[in-house]
Order: sequence, then C-alpha cells, then structure tokens
Amino acid sequence: MNNSAFKLFLRMLLGPYKFVSAAAVVSVVVFAALGLVMPWMLKIIIDRVLGTGDVGLLWVIIGAIAGIYLAREIFMYISHFLIYYLSQKVMFDVRRILFKHLQSLSLRFYEEYRTGKLISNIITDVQRLEQMTVNVMNVLSVNSFSIVFITIVLFVINPKLAMIAFVLMPLQFVNFLYFKQALNRDNMILSEKMSMLSANLAETISGIRIVKSFAQERAENRYFVSQLRPVMSSAMNFLVNTIYCWVFSDFISGLCTIITIGAGGTMVIRGTMSIGDFVAFYSYLGMLVNPIVQLSGLSSCFSNGMTGAERIAKLLDTVPEIKDCENPVILDEIKGQIDFNNVSFAYGDDKMVVKQFSLEIKPGQKVAFVGPSGSGKTTIASLLLRFYDVSAGAIKVDNHDIRSLKLDDYRSRIGVVMQEPFLFSGSIEDNIAYAKKDATQEEIRNAARMANVEEFVRGLEKGYKSELGENGTSLSGGQKQRVAIARAILKNPRILILDEATSALDTVSEYLVQDALDNLMRNRTTIIIAHRLSTVKNADMIVVMKDGQIRQLGNHATLIAQEGVYRELYIAQEEKATGKRPQISIT
Repeated sequence: MNNSAFKLFLRMLLGPYKFVSAAAVVSVVVFAALGLVMPWMLKIIIDRVLGTGDVGLLWVIIGAIAGIYLAREIFMYISHFLIYYLSQKVMFDVRRILFKHLQSLSLRFYEEYRTGKLISNIITDVQRLEQMTVNVMNVLSVNSFSIVFITIVLFVINPKLAMIAFVLMPLQFVNFLYFKQALNRDNMILSEKMSMLSANLAETISGIRIVKSFAQERAENRYFVSQLRPVMSSAMNFLVNTIYCWVFSDFISGLCTIITIGAGGTMVIRGTMSIGDFVAFYSYLGMLVNPIVQLSGLSSCFSNGMTGAERIAKLLDTVPEIKDCENPVILDEIKGQIDFNNVSFAYGDDKMVVKQFSLEIKPGQKVAFVGPSGSGKTTIASLLLRFYDVSAGAIKVDNHDIRSLKLDDYRSRIGVVMQEPFLFSGSIEDNIAYAKKDATQEEIRNAARMANVEEFVRGLEKGYKSELGENGTSLSGGQKQRVAIARAILKNPRILILDEATSALDTVSEYLVQDALDNLMRNRTTIIIAHRLSTVKNADMIVVMKDGQIRQLGNHATLIAQEGVYRELYIAQEEKATGKRPQISIT
C-alpha cells in the first residue's frame, strides 16, 4: 500500500472531521451491539421461561426486546447519516483540493498528462475513495466489533465448543490476505486501462469534426472496441478473484458450522450443555459468519479505494514547475517596459529553441515577431507569460525579473488573444465578463462595442444572453475572435500578446477583427506574433526570428529594403497572394 495514499485517506477522515468520524464509529458500534443481544435473550427464554412457565419474566423480556429494537433503529439512522455525510464531505474536499492543485500545475504537465486521465482522477478515483470511506466506517467498524464481541460471548457460553469452532477460523484471514494482494494488482491494472480508455474517448469526442470529415467513424469504432476488450478482460480477472475470495470464505464458514453442530449436539445429548446455551451458541456462530464474509468481501472495495487514493496521491505529489518565489513582489502598476536579457530556453532535455535572445521593448510600443514556423516566436510569448521559466538569462518587466513577481497578479496585467480563441459554454456576456468577474453591464457593453461584437449580437434573439455551446460552436471564427478581443479589452491589460490573431479569418472578418484589435492595442505595450507579414506593416519594431535567434530588427520599410529573411518571406507571401513577384528596391 502506498504510504501517500494511506496518509491521504487518514488525513481526510482524521483531519477536520475527527469528531464526526468518532461519533459515526461509536453510533455504528452501538447499533451493531444492540443487534447482538438477541440470541442471549433467546437463551434466557428457553432456559428460564419455557422451562419454568414464568409469564411475568417473558413479558419483561419482550418489553426489553421492543426497547432494544427502538434504540437500534434510532442509532441506525444516526450512524448511517453521519457516515454518508462524512463520505460526501470527504469526496467534496478531495475534489476541491485536487482541482485547486491542478490549477497550480504548469503547462508542461498538461502537455504530458492526458485530459481524459485527469477527468478519471477527479470523478472515478474520488468516487472509489468515497465508497471505501463508507465501507471502512460502516462494514469494517461494525464487523470488527461484532467479531470481537461474539468471540467473547462464545467463550463465555462454552469455552470447549468455542475452541472447536475456531479451529478453522484462521483460514479466513489467510484467505483474506492472499486475495487482497491479487485484487490490488488486478485493480491497479484495471484502473490504468480505464483511465486510458477515458482519455482516448475524450480525445475522439473532442475531435469529432475531424473524425466525420475523414469518414473515420468505423475505424474509430473498431479502435474503441479494441480498447474495450482488455478492459473487460481485466475487469473479469478482478471479479473472478473476488468470487474466489467469497467462495473460499463461505466454504470455510460452512465447514466450521457443520463441526460446531456435531460437537454441540453431542454435548447436549450428554447433558454437558443446555439447549438454551446450544441455541444461543449456534445463533452467535451464525452471526459470526456474516461479518467474516463481509470483511473478506471488503478486500475488493478496499483495493478499489486504495487504488483510487494512490492515483490521487500521485497527482497531488506532483510539484508545480512554475510557482511564486518566497516573497513575491506585487507591483502597484505596470508601465509595460519589457527586457529580454540573453534568454535561452529548451523544452526538457531537447535542443534550445530560443538562444541568447536579447531585446528591449519600451512602454506602448507595438513589436511584431515574425519568422518561419518553429523559429521560437510563440515560445517567446509563453516565456513572457511565465508558462515556462527560462533556462538561462532573465526576462524583466519594469526592471523586475518576472520570476520575482506574484504570478497571478502579474498575469492579470497581461491580455492574450490567440489564433484559435477558447470560449466557455455559457452566454456571450459570461464569456466577455470572464476577464473581470465584477464588471458592470456598461463595462461589458463598452468592451463589446470596441471589439465589434455588437455588430453580430444585434441579430441574435437573446442578444448578449445567447448561449454559445461548447467552445462557441454557434459562432463563426471571426465572431469568436471578436468575443475574445472584447474579453481582453475588459481586462484592460498593460501588456498585450496577439498570437496569430487574424491568420485564420476571411477578408471581411479580418477587417472587423483588425479594427477591434486597433482599439485594443491603443496605448498598450503589444507583442504581435504573426505569420502574414501584411498584418505587421504598422508595427513600431519587427523582430525577425529564425532558429530561436534574432536575425533582423527594424520597421517594415527598413527590413523590406534589406537582403534577408524578412524580405524573402514577404516576397514569397505576396507572390502566393497575387500570383506576381513584387518589385522591391534594395538599399
């Protein structure tokens, strides 16, 4: 058993809910204890009432039985309410802690860990932990107490017969321990296969447009079935071992019962044991079988729960790669001065994708990054956002190393508009207000007008309240882009990053989006990552990158007149767009 998983389980139960846990255990034990006095009552009736005809004692015992049943029902309600309340609180807290932890992890983690597996961790694994909580609090506590109590009573009634009955009992624990290991192994294999199935399913559903456009439905069906088969096989291995555990446990219990009836019946015939003692002994022995069987069956539930706990603990043990320093700086305001000082960066142990990059960007400047694919343009933006930390050198904003700034406060001062904006399910208004939760209706409407969102919202029946569906499926690419720009305008950032913001749009949409971007860029330090050079002609400075390094620097007029990467890219793009090679004078 993983120590982190077990500590997680104990921390959830014995941390903020130790008093509730104790009350639940006490109430469930009282509930179980009240049910265990019935065979003793039966023994008294047989030996002292039926043999003597004492009707008065009979009615006293009947009254006591009625009181016991009433008290038992009360404690059953209390115990089960506390256990279910506790299990739901544990599930709530684990999911809350897990989700908060996931928010703190870096982008590199999400690039390596599949979304479907994360969903499986938050939903399925936490549910397993919750089920184990219920069973540990209920089945384990009740049955452990019952076994101890009944064992003591059996030895009180007839020590010799108790010794005979318990000859085979150790086999039950051997059976439990043996199958526990097998079930843990099978369950871990099953959990991994289920999480992979979940990940692949989420990926296929997310890419359903691609699946349909390439007519790959049948291929995806075959692939899904090929993944289901090993899951079913692993599940059957797990369930068969569970059945074996139950069968052996039941066989041992049955054999023990047969031996007890034979030995006890002989004692009654010889007069060394009363009929009341024999009936009570046999009743208690029968009551002992069920707790042992349930404890044996608990192995599968416990295995399930601990597998879930191990996977959750492993996820919680993941250390965030990007986090605040010990005493982070919170700036009152950001002017927008950005300095890249000899920056180098590599993803993992791969070769450097940015090499000794140095650049000064002044407040309010519009700086465009251009160059071939893979030249490091988007990586520069990711480093500025501190999605990754530089491998060497430093990035400074207003003369502060960004690693010294409080992360959430720093990122709140930066606006980003991506090539493919992500919109949440909800209304247009909700998506714009995502940038500022306390925004007024007027602020949202002003941002929408500046981004030309109002141009298409007027035609929607519900206006700004219109539901978008998952990732804005009801909007066109240009409309989604304008909503994203409105979101950035509402954020009112001092630094703005535009990552290929118009490259995927048609001419009409690009005009409306570009107009919105012009409104957004006004009086802000803006970094424009562009593939089409026609969109960066008005930039104050153009940084031409290749192989992670700056190859040229200047404005459009200066660069187009020079031999180099920029001029080659510009000629190639113009020739592709117009079918003619542009005539450019070289200085």
